Amino acid sequence: MSTHEMKGRHRAFVFVDVAPGKDKKVLEKLLKYDEVVEVHLITGQYDVFAVLEFELYGREIFASFQETATKFVVEKIRKLRDVRDTNTIIPSFSATKRAE
Repeated sequence: MSTHEMKGRHRAFVFVDVAPGKDKKVLEKLLKYDEVVEVHLITGQYDVFAVLEFELYGREIFASFQETATKFVVEKIRKLRDVRDTNTIIPSFSATKRAE
């Protein structure tokens, strides 16, 4: 196995706190967005964990990605009914492990 830089494809990770008993409803709403590639119900401080993926190319990708991901979280996820809080993690570099 080797690692490969994720050129053009960038992910953000979002922890979502939802109103009690509304986790599956929020999960279903999140899955309707093309940018959401995974959603998990979790335990602890947050109820839902979402993986966002964006295709971006060119110079200044990191700044553009930060802006794109932040805008998506603020304008889409935070406005969903029953979402109380979010915590977004934006990696500065990502690599994947793939079988050769």
